[in-house]
Amino acid sequence: MSAQIGIRIPETASDHRAGYKVGQRYDTGLLSFVLRSDEAAAYTGRLIREGTRMSGNLHPEEQGYRPAAAFQHLGLPEPETFVRGLRRTSMCPDDLETPEGKYLQRCIDLFTHEYTPGTTRIYIRSTIEPSVTPPPSTAAKPVP
Repeated sequence: MSAQIGIRIPETASDHRAGYKVGQRYDTGLLSFVLRSDEAAAYTGRLIREGTRMSGNLHPEEQGYRPAAAFQHLGLPEPETFVRGLRRTSMCPDDLETPEGKYLQRCIDLFTHEYTPGTTRIYIRSTIEPSVTPPPSTAAKPVP
């Protein structure tokens, strides 16, 4: 899934989880992994365009929230339900010339959740047009 979306996963990441949901109109790719919080900040800093700030979850969804493609199917809570420690942004590959963004193949919603001090889970959700579903799968290159 990381190759399909164009997200390189750092070698130090743990607890990798991925899923793909075929929908009636759009398909959705899900990807998640865990990093130390300092590594997560450095990683997202290489992905997000300079000057872009991730926002907090000002309007969290209630427990039991079920988006069309749920992280619950990967054994994870939905990031939209977190009140504390969540940051979020969205981006597309168009003209994204950041060190990690240049690999991005699809638009994504990016969430980071520091669920314990010093430990952050990265959540990525990507909507994929059925005309290109599923793209060929290849091994992702680790982030140096």
